[in-house]
Amino acid sequence: EAVAVADGKIAAVGSTEEILDWISEETEVIDLDGKLLMPAFVDSHMHPAMSAVPYFFEIQLRGEFSVEGYLKRIQDFADENPDLEFYSGGGFQRSVFDETGPRKEDLDAIISDKPMALDSVDGHSIWVNSRTLEMAGITKETPDPPGGVIKRDPVSGEPSGLLSESARGAVQDLFPPPKKEQYKQGLLKLQEMLNSVGLTSCHDAIVKYDPDYYNAYEDLAREGLLTVRYRGSWHITPEMVGGGEGQPEDFKPEMTIDEAVKKGVEISKSFKTPYWQVKSFKFFADQVIEEETGYLKETYVHRDDNWRGIRVWKQEAINEAFRLIDAEGFNIHTHQIGDAAAEYALDAIEYAVAENGVRDSRHTLAHVQMIEQKDSERMAELGMTAVIAPYWSVIDDYYWKLYHPYLGADRAYSKQYPAASLIRAGINTAFHSDFYVTDPDYGWALYSAVTRTQPEKIFRMEQGESADSTLRTTDYSVKLDSGQIGPLGPEEECMSIEEAVAAATINGAKADFLEKETGSIEIGKSADIIVVDRNIFKVDIEEVSEMKVLMTFFEGKNVFSAEC
Repeated sequence: EAVAVADGKIAAVGSTEEILDWISEETEVIDLDGKLLMPAFVDSHMHPAMSAVPYFFEIQLRGEFSVEGYLKRIQDFADENPDLEFYSGGGFQRSVFDETGPRKEDLDAIISDKPMALDSVDGHSIWVNSRTLEMAGITKETPDPPGGVIKRDPVSGEPSGLLSESARGAVQDLFPPPKKEQYKQGLLKLQEMLNSVGLTSCHDAIVKYDPDYYNAYEDLAREGLLTVRYRGSWHITPEMVGGGEGQPEDFKPEMTIDEAVKKGVEISKSFKTPYWQVKSFKFFADQVIEEETGYLKETYVHRDDNWRGIRVWKQEAINEAFRLIDAEGFNIHTHQIGDAAAEYALDAIEYAVAENGVRDSRHTLAHVQMIEQKDSERMAELGMTAVIAPYWSVIDDYYWKLYHPYLGADRAYSKQYPAASLIRAGINTAFHSDFYVTDPDYGWALYSAVTRTQPEKIFRMEQGESADSTLRTTDYSVKLDSGQIGPLGPEEECMSIEEAVAAATINGAKADFLEKETGSIEIGKSADIIVVDRNIFKVDIEEVSEMKVLMTFFEGKNVFSAEC
Protein backbone atom coordinates (compact mmCIF):
# COMPACT_ATOMS: atom_id res chain seq x y z
CA GLU A 1 0.00 0.00 0.00
CA ALA A 2 2.83 2.44 0.75
CA VAL A 3 6.57 3.00 0.43
CA ALA A 4 8.94 5.20 2.43
CA VAL A 5 12.00 6.63 0.71
CA ALA A 6 15.05 8.09 2.43
CA ASP A 7 18.38 9.19 0.93
CA GLY A 8 17.39 7.84 -2.48
CA LYS A 9 16.74 4.33 -1.15
CA ILE A 10 13.59 2.40 -0.36
CA ALA A 11 13.48 2.53 3.45
CA ALA A 12 10.22 0.73 4.16
CA VAL A 13 7.44 -1.13 2.36
CA GLY A 14 4.14 -1.98 3.98
CA SER A 15 0.61 -0.93 4.80
CA THR A 16 -0.42 2.70 4.94
CA GLU A 17 -0.57 2.54 8.73
CA GLU A 18 2.94 1.11 8.98
CA ILE A 19 4.43 3.78 6.72
CA LEU A 20 2.68 6.62 8.60
CA ASP A 21 5.28 6.11 11.34
CA TRP A 22 7.93 7.40 8.92
CA ILE A 23 6.28 10.78 8.43
CA SER A 24 7.88 13.83 10.06
CA GLU A 25 7.55 17.57 9.50
CA GLU A 26 10.19 17.40 6.75
CA THR A 27 8.61 14.45 4.94
CA GLU A 28 7.04 14.98 1.54
CA VAL A 29 3.89 12.88 1.36
CA ILE A 30 2.50 11.93 -2.05
CA ASP A 31 -1.02 10.52 -2.05
CA LEU A 32 -1.37 8.25 -5.08
CA ASP A 33 -5.15 8.12 -4.72
CA GLY A 34 -5.21 4.41 -5.45
CA LYS A 35 -2.94 4.55 -8.50
CA LEU A 36 -0.47 1.68 -9.05
CA LEU A 37 3.07 2.05 -7.73
CA MET A 38 5.57 -0.30 -9.37
CA PRO A 39 9.30 -0.61 -10.18
CA ALA A 40 10.66 1.63 -12.92
CA PHE A 41 11.28 -0.10 -16.22
CA VAL A 42 14.58 -1.42 -17.57
CA ASP A 43 15.40 -1.53 -21.31
CA SER A 44 18.03 -4.21 -21.87
CA HIS A 45 19.07 -3.31 -25.42
CA MET A 46 18.79 0.06 -27.10
CA HIS A 47 20.98 2.68 -28.80
CA PRO A 48 20.61 5.91 -26.83
CA ALA A 49 23.47 8.16 -27.93
CA MET A 50 23.64 6.75 -31.45
CA SER A 51 19.92 7.30 -31.97
CA ALA A 52 19.37 10.54 -30.09
CA VAL A 53 21.26 12.74 -32.57
CA PRO A 54 19.33 11.69 -35.71
CA TYR A 55 16.10 11.38 -33.72
CA PHE A 56 16.15 14.98 -32.54
CA PHE A 57 18.43 16.89 -34.92
CA GLU A 58 18.40 15.27 -38.40
CA ILE A 59 15.87 14.11 -41.02
CA GLN A 60 13.28 12.11 -39.09
CA LEU A 61 11.08 9.65 -41.00
CA ARG A 62 9.60 7.79 -38.03
CA GLY A 63 5.85 8.02 -37.73
CA GLU A 64 5.32 8.03 -41.50
CA PHE A 65 4.22 4.84 -43.25
CA SER A 66 4.26 5.74 -46.96
CA VAL A 67 6.85 6.69 -49.57
CA GLU A 68 4.99 9.94 -50.17
CA GLY A 69 5.14 10.78 -46.46
CA TYR A 70 8.87 10.08 -46.37
CA LEU A 71 9.59 12.26 -49.38
CA LYS A 72 7.57 15.16 -47.98
CA ARG A 73 9.54 15.08 -44.73
CA ILE A 74 12.83 14.94 -46.63
CA GLN A 75 11.78 17.83 -48.89
CA ASP A 76 10.64 19.91 -45.91
CA PHE A 77 13.95 19.35 -44.10
CA ALA A 78 15.94 20.23 -47.23
CA ASP A 79 13.90 23.41 -47.71
CA GLU A 80 14.46 24.42 -44.09
CA ASN A 81 18.20 23.60 -44.19
CA PRO A 82 19.45 24.56 -47.68
CA ASP A 83 23.04 25.29 -46.65
CA LEU A 84 24.03 21.92 -45.20
CA GLU A 85 27.00 20.18 -46.81
CA PHE A 86 25.39 16.77 -46.39
CA TYR A 87 22.01 15.39 -45.33
CA SER A 88 21.53 12.50 -42.94
CA GLY A 89 18.91 10.99 -40.69
CA GLY A 90 16.60 8.04 -41.07
CA GLY A 91 13.76 6.00 -39.66
CA PHE A 92 12.19 4.50 -42.78
CA GLN A 93 10.33 1.20 -42.54
CA ARG A 94 11.61 -1.46 -44.93
CA SER A 95 8.09 -2.88 -45.30
CA VAL A 96 6.90 0.30 -47.03
CA PHE A 97 8.95 -0.61 -50.12
CA ASP A 98 9.13 -3.53 -52.53
CA GLU A 99 11.84 -6.21 -52.49
CA THR A 100 14.39 -3.91 -54.16
CA GLY A 101 13.76 -1.24 -51.56
CA PRO A 102 13.91 2.56 -51.67
CA ARG A 103 15.32 4.17 -54.82
CA LYS A 104 18.07 6.72 -55.29
CA GLU A 105 16.00 8.57 -57.90
CA ASP A 106 13.48 9.67 -55.28
CA LEU A 107 16.25 11.34 -53.28
CA ASP A 108 17.91 12.76 -56.41
CA ALA A 109 14.70 14.65 -57.15
CA ILE A 110 15.14 16.48 -53.82
CA ILE A 111 18.94 16.74 -53.44
CA SER A 112 21.21 15.74 -56.32
CA ASP A 113 24.38 17.80 -55.79
CA LYS A 114 25.12 16.89 -52.15
CA PRO A 115 25.35 13.51 -50.42
CA MET A 116 22.29 12.18 -48.60
CA ALA A 117 22.10 9.01 -46.50
CA LEU A 118 19.13 7.85 -44.45
CA ASP A 119 19.26 4.84 -42.12
CA SER A 120 16.42 2.34 -41.97
CA VAL A 121 14.60 2.25 -38.65
CA ASP A 122 16.46 -0.96 -37.69
CA GLY A 123 19.86 0.43 -38.70
CA HIS A 124 20.66 -2.47 -41.02
CA SER A 125 20.37 -0.63 -44.32
CA ILE A 126 20.89 2.86 -45.66
CA TRP A 127 19.08 4.77 -48.43
CA VAL A 128 21.33 7.02 -50.48
CA ASN A 129 21.17 9.34 -53.46
CA SER A 130 23.30 9.10 -56.61
CA ARG A 131 25.79 11.69 -55.38
CA THR A 132 26.56 9.52 -52.35
CA LEU A 133 27.09 6.43 -54.50
CA GLU A 134 29.38 8.44 -56.77
CA MET A 135 31.47 9.76 -53.85
CA ALA A 136 31.73 6.23 -52.41
CA GLY A 137 32.81 4.81 -55.78
CA ILE A 138 29.92 2.33 -55.89
CA THR A 139 28.99 1.38 -59.45
CA LYS A 140 27.34 -1.44 -61.36
CA GLU A 141 30.67 -3.28 -61.34
CA THR A 142 31.20 -2.99 -57.57
CA PRO A 143 30.82 -6.46 -55.97
CA ASP A 144 28.89 -7.02 -52.77
CA PRO A 145 31.36 -6.76 -49.88
CA PRO A 146 31.71 -9.68 -47.45
CA GLY A 147 28.76 -9.51 -45.09
CA GLY A 148 26.89 -6.91 -47.12
CA VAL A 149 24.50 -6.36 -50.02
CA ILE A 150 24.32 -3.62 -52.64
CA LYS A 151 20.72 -3.67 -53.81
CA ARG A 152 20.46 -3.38 -57.59
CA ASP A 153 17.81 -2.46 -60.11
CA PRO A 154 16.39 -5.81 -61.30
CA VAL A 155 16.51 -4.67 -64.95
CA SER A 156 19.66 -2.55 -65.32
CA GLY A 157 21.78 -4.07 -62.54
CA GLU A 158 22.74 -0.55 -61.40
CA PRO A 159 22.88 0.18 -57.65
CA SER A 160 19.33 1.12 -56.74
CA GLY A 161 20.11 3.26 -53.70
CA LEU A 162 19.86 0.76 -50.82
CA LEU A 163 22.98 -0.58 -49.10
CA SER A 164 22.67 -3.27 -46.44
CA GLU A 165 24.92 -4.39 -43.59
CA SER A 166 28.67 -4.03 -44.32
CA ALA A 167 27.91 -2.36 -47.67
CA ARG A 168 26.96 0.71 -45.63
CA GLY A 169 30.57 1.20 -44.55
CA ALA A 170 31.89 3.02 -47.61
CA VAL A 171 29.01 5.48 -47.41
CA GLN A 172 29.11 6.04 -43.66
CA ASP A 173 32.76 7.05 -43.91
CA LEU A 174 31.66 10.05 -46.01
CA PHE A 175 29.59 11.48 -43.18
CA PRO A 176 31.41 12.81 -40.11
CA PRO A 177 30.18 11.35 -36.81
CA PRO A 178 28.66 13.63 -34.17
CA LYS A 179 30.91 15.40 -31.68
CA LYS A 180 30.72 14.92 -27.93
CA GLU A 181 28.56 17.99 -27.33
CA GLN A 182 26.02 16.78 -29.91
CA TYR A 183 25.85 13.39 -28.20
CA LYS A 184 25.40 15.10 -24.82
CA GLN A 185 22.60 17.32 -26.10
CA GLY A 186 20.90 14.30 -27.64
CA LEU A 187 21.20 12.23 -24.46
CA LEU A 188 19.74 15.01 -22.31
CA LYS A 189 16.75 15.35 -24.61
CA LEU A 190 16.36 11.59 -24.83
CA GLN A 191 16.34 11.01 -21.09
CA GLU A 192 13.30 13.27 -20.79
CA MET A 193 11.49 10.90 -23.14
CA LEU A 194 12.81 7.80 -21.37
CA ASN A 195 11.76 9.08 -17.95
CA SER A 196 8.32 9.96 -19.32
CA VAL A 197 7.68 6.29 -20.17
CA GLY A 198 9.01 5.06 -16.83
CA LEU A 199 12.56 4.11 -17.80
CA THR A 200 15.44 4.67 -15.39
CA SER A 201 17.89 1.96 -16.52
CA CYS A 202 19.02 1.17 -20.08
CA HIS A 203 21.70 -0.83 -21.88
CA ASP A 204 23.52 0.82 -24.79
CA ALA A 205 24.08 -2.15 -27.09
CA ILE A 206 26.64 -0.49 -29.40
CA VAL A 207 29.26 1.57 -27.59
CA LYS A 208 31.69 2.95 -30.13
CA TYR A 209 35.44 3.08 -29.62
CA ASP A 210 35.10 6.84 -30.06
CA PRO A 211 36.05 9.17 -27.18
CA ASP A 212 33.36 11.63 -28.22
CA TYR A 213 30.78 8.85 -27.90
CA TYR A 214 31.67 7.21 -24.60
CA ASN A 215 32.82 10.40 -22.91
CA ALA A 216 29.46 12.04 -23.62
CA TYR A 217 27.99 9.57 -21.12
CA GLU A 218 30.93 9.93 -18.74
CA ASP A 219 30.74 13.73 -18.72
CA LEU A 220 27.01 13.74 -18.01
CA ALA A 221 27.47 11.12 -15.29
CA ARG A 222 30.23 13.08 -13.54
CA GLU A 223 28.25 16.31 -13.89
CA GLY A 224 25.33 14.67 -12.11
CA LEU A 225 22.98 15.26 -15.03
CA LEU A 226 21.87 11.70 -15.81
CA THR A 227 18.45 10.53 -14.64
CA VAL A 228 18.95 7.17 -16.35
CA ARG A 229 21.42 4.50 -15.21
CA TYR A 230 23.33 3.27 -18.27
CA ARG A 231 25.24 0.07 -18.93
CA GLY A 232 26.84 -0.67 -22.28
CA SER A 233 28.64 -3.04 -24.64
CA TRP A 234 31.76 -2.26 -26.67
CA HIS A 235 31.07 -3.07 -30.32
CA ILE A 236 33.58 -5.30 -32.11
CA THR A 237 33.24 -6.09 -35.83
CA PRO A 238 35.18 -8.14 -38.40
CA GLU A 239 36.01 -4.86 -40.14
CA MET A 240 37.93 -3.89 -36.99
CA VAL A 241 39.65 -7.15 -36.09
CA GLY A 242 39.26 -9.58 -39.00
CA GLY A 243 37.78 -13.04 -38.65
CA GLY A 244 34.73 -12.31 -40.76
CA GLU A 245 33.07 -15.02 -42.81
CA GLY A 246 34.04 -14.44 -46.43
CA GLN A 247 36.73 -11.86 -45.67
CA PRO A 248 39.79 -12.06 -47.95
CA GLU A 249 42.74 -13.93 -46.47
CA ASP A 250 44.93 -10.84 -46.95
CA PHE A 251 42.52 -8.52 -45.09
CA LYS A 252 44.40 -6.08 -42.83
CA PRO A 253 42.37 -5.24 -39.69
CA GLU A 254 42.77 -2.11 -37.57
CA MET A 255 43.81 -4.23 -34.58
CA THR A 256 43.77 -7.79 -33.33
CA ILE A 257 40.85 -9.15 -31.36
CA ASP A 258 43.09 -9.32 -28.29
CA GLU A 259 43.96 -5.63 -28.69
CA ALA A 260 40.30 -4.67 -29.13
CA VAL A 261 39.26 -6.52 -25.98
CA LYS A 262 42.10 -5.06 -23.92
CA LYS A 263 41.32 -1.56 -25.21
CA GLY A 264 37.68 -1.84 -24.16
CA VAL A 265 38.58 -3.26 -20.76
CA GLU A 266 41.08 -0.47 -20.11
CA ILE A 267 38.73 2.34 -21.15
CA SER A 268 36.01 0.85 -18.95
CA LYS A 269 38.26 1.33 -15.93
CA SER A 270 38.05 5.10 -16.45
CA PHE A 271 34.29 5.21 -15.86
CA LYS A 272 33.99 6.17 -12.20
CA THR A 273 30.28 6.60 -11.49
CA PRO A 274 27.45 4.06 -11.07
CA TYR A 275 25.49 5.82 -13.81
CA TRP A 276 27.72 4.82 -16.74
CA GLN A 277 29.55 1.50 -16.84
CA VAL A 278 30.61 -0.68 -19.79
CA LYS A 279 31.11 -4.29 -18.72
CA SER A 280 30.16 -6.08 -21.93
CA PHE A 281 31.10 -6.58 -25.58
CA LYS A 282 28.66 -6.60 -28.50
CA PHE A 283 28.87 -8.93 -31.51
CA PHE A 284 26.61 -9.52 -34.48
CA ALA A 285 26.18 -13.22 -35.25
CA ASP A 286 24.00 -12.37 -38.26
CA GLN A 287 21.85 -9.50 -39.47
CA VAL A 288 18.09 -9.28 -40.22
CA ILE A 289 15.54 -11.36 -42.12
CA GLU A 290 13.92 -8.36 -43.82
CA GLU A 291 17.18 -7.71 -45.71
CA GLU A 292 17.65 -11.47 -46.32
CA THR A 293 20.73 -11.33 -44.08
CA GLY A 294 19.48 -13.19 -41.00
CA TYR A 295 21.37 -16.51 -40.87
CA LEU A 296 18.92 -19.42 -41.16
CA LYS A 297 19.17 -23.22 -41.07
CA GLU A 298 16.71 -23.48 -43.95
CA THR A 299 16.68 -21.35 -47.06
CA TYR A 300 14.78 -18.16 -47.84
CA VAL A 301 11.85 -19.66 -49.72
CA HIS A 302 11.31 -16.77 -52.16
CA ARG A 303 14.80 -17.25 -53.63
CA ASP A 304 16.03 -20.00 -55.91
CA ASP A 305 19.73 -19.92 -54.97
CA ASN A 306 19.59 -21.83 -51.64
CA TRP A 307 20.35 -18.57 -49.83
CA ARG A 308 20.41 -18.85 -46.01
CA GLY A 309 21.57 -15.35 -45.13
CA ILE A 310 24.81 -13.92 -43.79
CA ARG A 311 27.00 -15.50 -41.16
CA VAL A 312 29.12 -12.66 -39.78
CA TRP A 313 31.99 -14.51 -38.04
CA LYS A 314 34.17 -17.52 -38.73
CA GLN A 315 33.78 -20.03 -35.90
CA GLU A 316 37.41 -20.00 -34.81
CA ALA A 317 37.45 -16.19 -34.70
CA ILE A 318 34.31 -15.80 -32.59
CA ASN A 319 35.44 -18.66 -30.34
CA GLU A 320 38.67 -16.85 -29.56
CA ALA A 321 36.93 -13.50 -29.13
CA PHE A 322 34.44 -14.91 -26.66
CA ARG A 323 37.19 -16.76 -24.78
CA LEU A 324 39.17 -13.55 -24.31
CA ILE A 325 36.15 -11.54 -23.18
CA ASP A 326 34.90 -14.19 -20.80
CA ALA A 327 38.39 -14.51 -19.31
CA GLU A 328 38.28 -10.78 -18.49
CA GLY A 329 35.05 -11.28 -16.56
CA PHE A 330 33.06 -9.23 -19.07
CA ASN A 331 29.66 -10.10 -20.49
CA ILE A 332 29.05 -11.10 -24.13
CA HIS A 333 26.02 -9.49 -25.79
CA THR A 334 25.23 -11.06 -29.17
CA HIS A 335 22.77 -9.89 -31.82
CA GLN A 336 21.04 -13.08 -33.00
CA ILE A 337 18.12 -13.30 -35.41
CA GLY A 338 18.25 -16.62 -37.28
CA ASP A 339 18.30 -20.13 -35.82
CA ALA A 340 21.65 -20.89 -37.48
CA ALA A 341 23.11 -17.76 -35.88
CA ALA A 342 21.89 -18.92 -32.47
CA GLU A 343 23.59 -22.29 -32.91
CA TYR A 344 27.04 -21.02 -33.80
CA ALA A 345 26.95 -18.18 -31.26
CA LEU A 346 26.11 -20.69 -28.52
CA ASP A 347 28.90 -22.96 -29.75
CA ALA A 348 31.27 -20.04 -29.14
CA ILE A 349 29.83 -19.35 -25.67
CA GLU A 350 30.23 -23.02 -24.77
CA TYR A 351 33.82 -22.93 -26.02
CA ALA A 352 34.60 -19.90 -23.84
CA VAL A 353 33.06 -21.49 -20.75
CA ALA A 354 34.89 -24.78 -21.37
CA GLU A 355 38.20 -22.93 -21.65
CA ASN A 356 37.72 -20.51 -18.74
CA GLY A 357 35.49 -22.41 -16.35
CA VAL A 358 31.95 -21.77 -15.18
CA ARG A 359 31.11 -18.42 -13.55
CA ASP A 360 28.05 -16.20 -13.17
CA SER A 361 28.63 -14.69 -16.62
CA ARG A 362 25.04 -13.96 -17.74
CA HIS A 363 25.97 -13.80 -21.43
CA THR A 364 23.14 -12.56 -23.62
CA LEU A 365 21.45 -13.29 -26.92
CA ALA A 366 19.54 -10.24 -28.11
CA HIS A 367 16.38 -10.41 -30.27
CA VAL A 368 16.16 -14.23 -30.48
CA GLN A 369 13.82 -14.10 -33.46
CA MET A 370 14.30 -17.80 -34.27
CA ILE A 371 15.90 -20.48 -32.12
CA GLU A 372 15.55 -24.24 -31.85
CA GLN A 373 14.40 -25.77 -28.57
CA LYS A 374 17.72 -27.55 -28.06
CA ASP A 375 19.50 -24.21 -28.22
CA SER A 376 17.05 -22.63 -25.77
CA GLU A 377 17.97 -25.45 -23.41
CA ARG A 378 21.66 -24.71 -23.97
CA MET A 379 21.04 -21.07 -23.06
CA ALA A 380 19.43 -22.13 -19.80
CA GLU A 381 22.30 -24.49 -18.97
CA LEU A 382 24.78 -21.67 -19.60
CA GLY A 383 22.89 -19.26 -17.31
CA MET A 384 22.21 -16.84 -20.15
CA THR A 385 19.75 -14.01 -20.70
CA ALA A 386 17.40 -13.70 -23.68
CA VAL A 387 16.60 -10.08 -24.51
CA ILE A 388 13.42 -9.94 -26.59
CA ALA A 389 11.12 -7.27 -28.08
CA PRO A 390 7.42 -8.05 -27.55
CA TYR A 391 6.61 -5.16 -29.88
CA TRP A 392 7.65 -7.35 -32.82
CA SER A 393 5.97 -10.63 -31.88
CA VAL A 394 2.82 -9.81 -33.87
CA ILE A 395 1.32 -10.27 -37.31
CA ASP A 396 1.59 -6.87 -38.98
CA ASP A 397 2.70 -5.36 -42.29
CA TYR A 398 6.27 -6.59 -41.75
CA TYR A 399 4.94 -10.10 -41.35
CA TRP A 400 2.91 -10.09 -44.56
CA LYS A 401 5.36 -8.17 -46.76
CA LEU A 402 8.63 -9.70 -45.55
CA TYR A 403 8.51 -12.59 -43.08
CA HIS A 404 5.67 -14.59 -44.65
CA PRO A 405 7.11 -14.54 -48.20
CA TYR A 406 10.73 -14.95 -47.06
CA LEU A 407 10.24 -17.72 -44.48
CA GLY A 408 7.12 -19.44 -45.73
CA ALA A 409 3.84 -19.76 -43.86
CA ASP A 410 4.86 -22.28 -41.18
CA ARG A 411 8.18 -20.74 -40.14
CA ALA A 412 6.75 -17.22 -40.26
CA TYR A 413 3.77 -18.08 -38.08
CA SER A 414 5.05 -20.63 -35.58
CA LYS A 415 8.86 -20.28 -35.43
CA GLN A 416 9.35 -16.57 -34.73
CA TYR A 417 9.86 -14.65 -31.50
CA PRO A 418 9.60 -17.25 -28.75
CA ALA A 419 8.75 -15.78 -25.35
CA ALA A 420 6.96 -17.95 -22.78
CA SER A 421 8.95 -21.00 -23.90
CA LEU A 422 12.19 -19.18 -23.03
CA ILE A 423 10.89 -18.60 -19.52
CA ARG A 424 9.77 -22.23 -19.23
CA ALA A 425 13.26 -23.32 -20.29
CA GLY A 426 14.69 -21.44 -17.31
CA ILE A 427 16.23 -18.51 -19.20
CA ASN A 428 16.32 -15.04 -17.66
CA THR A 429 14.12 -13.21 -20.18
CA ALA A 430 14.16 -9.41 -20.40
CA PHE A 431 12.56 -6.82 -22.68
CA HIS A 432 14.08 -4.28 -25.02
CA SER A 433 12.87 -1.72 -27.55
CA ASP A 434 16.05 -1.53 -29.66
CA PHE A 435 15.38 2.23 -29.82
CA TYR A 436 15.33 3.75 -32.24
CA VAL A 437 13.89 0.73 -33.99
CA THR A 438 10.88 1.05 -31.67
CA ASP A 439 9.98 3.85 -29.28
CA PRO A 440 9.78 2.37 -25.77
CA ASP A 441 6.12 2.19 -24.72
CA TYR A 442 5.37 -0.22 -21.91
CA GLY A 443 1.61 -0.27 -22.38
CA TRP A 444 2.35 -1.55 -25.87
CA ALA A 445 5.13 -3.91 -24.73
CA LEU A 446 3.10 -5.53 -21.96
CA TYR A 447 0.00 -5.84 -24.14
CA SER A 448 1.86 -7.47 -27.03
CA ALA A 449 3.76 -9.80 -24.69
CA VAL A 450 0.47 -11.12 -23.31
CA THR A 451 -1.53 -11.20 -26.58
CA ARG A 452 1.17 -11.39 -29.32
CA THR A 453 -1.03 -8.87 -31.14
CA GLN A 454 -0.54 -5.26 -32.20
CA PRO A 455 -2.48 -2.88 -29.93
CA GLU A 456 -5.42 -0.99 -31.37
CA LYS A 457 -3.57 2.33 -30.97
CA ILE A 458 -0.59 1.12 -33.06
CA PHE A 459 -2.92 -0.37 -35.66
CA ARG A 460 -4.62 3.03 -35.98
CA MET A 461 -1.30 4.87 -36.11
CA GLU A 462 0.01 2.70 -38.95
CA GLN A 463 -3.20 2.09 -40.90
CA GLY A 464 -4.96 5.40 -40.23
CA GLU A 465 -7.79 6.34 -37.90
CA SER A 466 -10.38 5.38 -40.52
CA ALA A 467 -8.99 1.87 -41.06
CA ASP A 468 -11.54 -0.95 -41.11
CA SER A 469 -11.68 -2.53 -37.63
CA THR A 470 -12.24 -5.96 -39.17
CA LEU A 471 -8.64 -5.85 -40.46
CA ARG A 472 -7.45 -6.46 -36.88
CA THR A 473 -8.24 -9.33 -34.50
CA THR A 474 -6.87 -10.73 -31.25
CA ASP A 475 -8.59 -14.09 -31.74
CA TYR A 476 -6.29 -17.05 -32.41
CA SER A 477 -9.20 -19.03 -33.86
CA VAL A 478 -9.58 -16.59 -36.76
CA LYS A 479 -7.74 -17.61 -39.93
CA LEU A 480 -6.06 -14.45 -41.16
CA ASP A 481 -6.03 -13.32 -44.76
CA SER A 482 -3.00 -11.54 -46.19
CA GLY A 483 -2.79 -8.01 -44.84
CA GLN A 484 -4.84 -8.64 -41.70
CA ILE A 485 -3.38 -7.73 -38.32
CA GLY A 486 -3.57 -10.42 -35.64
CA PRO A 487 -1.82 -12.64 -33.10
CA LEU A 488 1.45 -14.37 -33.95
CA GLY A 489 1.57 -18.08 -33.19
CA PRO A 490 1.88 -20.28 -31.40
CA GLU A 491 -0.53 -19.20 -28.67
CA GLU A 492 1.58 -21.05 -26.08
CA GLU A 493 4.20 -18.30 -26.43
CA CYS A 494 1.89 -15.71 -24.83
CA MET A 495 3.27 -14.49 -21.50
CA SER A 496 1.25 -13.78 -18.38
CA ILE A 497 1.07 -10.15 -17.27
CA GLU A 498 3.22 -11.07 -14.25
CA GLU A 499 5.89 -12.61 -16.49
CA ALA A 500 5.80 -9.57 -18.77
CA VAL A 501 6.23 -7.10 -15.91
CA ALA A 502 9.16 -9.12 -14.57
CA ALA A 503 10.78 -9.05 -18.03
CA ALA A 504 10.38 -5.27 -18.11
CA THR A 505 11.84 -4.74 -14.63
CA ILE A 506 13.76 -7.19 -12.44
CA ASN A 507 14.87 -9.50 -15.26
CA GLY A 508 16.41 -6.54 -17.08
CA ALA A 509 18.20 -5.58 -13.89
CA LYS A 510 19.54 -9.14 -13.59
CA ALA A 511 20.86 -9.03 -17.15
CA ASP A 512 23.22 -6.23 -16.11
CA PHE A 513 23.96 -7.48 -12.57
CA LEU A 514 21.81 -4.69 -11.12
CA GLU A 515 19.21 -6.79 -9.30
CA LYS A 516 20.57 -5.74 -5.89
CA GLU A 517 20.21 -2.08 -6.85
CA THR A 518 17.01 -1.77 -8.86
CA GLY A 519 14.22 -3.65 -10.64
CA SER A 520 11.89 -4.28 -7.70
CA ILE A 521 10.43 -2.45 -4.71
CA GLU A 522 12.50 -3.83 -1.82
CA ILE A 523 14.08 -2.26 1.22
CA GLY A 524 17.61 -1.07 0.52
CA LYS A 525 17.22 -0.77 -3.24
CA SER A 526 17.39 2.47 -5.19
CA ALA A 527 14.02 4.23 -5.20
CA ASP A 528 13.54 3.79 -8.95
CA ILE A 529 9.76 3.66 -9.00
CA ILE A 530 6.86 4.80 -11.14
CA VAL A 531 3.19 5.59 -10.73
CA VAL A 532 0.83 4.44 -13.49
CA ASP A 533 -2.78 5.38 -14.09
CA ARG A 534 -4.33 1.91 -13.77
CA ASN A 535 -3.76 -1.41 -12.04
CA ILE A 536 -2.39 -3.42 -14.95
CA PHE A 537 -2.69 -6.63 -12.94
CA LYS A 538 -6.46 -6.26 -12.57
CA VAL A 539 -7.83 -4.42 -15.61
CA ASP A 540 -8.79 -6.10 -18.88
CA ILE A 541 -5.76 -6.68 -21.10
CA GLU A 542 -7.16 -4.30 -23.73
CA GLU A 543 -6.80 -1.50 -21.19
CA VAL A 544 -3.15 -2.32 -20.49
CA SER A 545 -2.03 -0.96 -23.87
CA GLU A 546 -3.38 2.49 -22.89
CA MET A 547 -1.39 2.59 -19.65
CA LYS A 548 0.13 6.00 -18.88
CA VAL A 549 3.05 6.76 -16.59
CA LEU A 550 2.06 9.58 -14.23
CA MET A 551 5.28 9.95 -12.21
CA THR A 552 8.83 8.60 -12.43
CA PHE A 553 11.32 8.61 -9.57
CA PHE A 554 15.04 7.93 -9.97
CA GLU A 555 16.95 7.45 -6.74
CA GLY A 556 13.98 8.98 -4.97
CA LYS A 557 13.96 12.15 -7.07
CA ASN A 558 10.89 12.99 -9.11
CA VAL A 559 12.28 13.14 -12.67
CA PHE A 560 8.94 13.11 -14.51
CA SER A 561 5.38 14.17 -13.70
CA ALA A 562 2.60 14.04 -16.25
CA GLU A 563 0.47 17.11 -16.73
CA CYS A 564 -2.93 16.40 -15.21
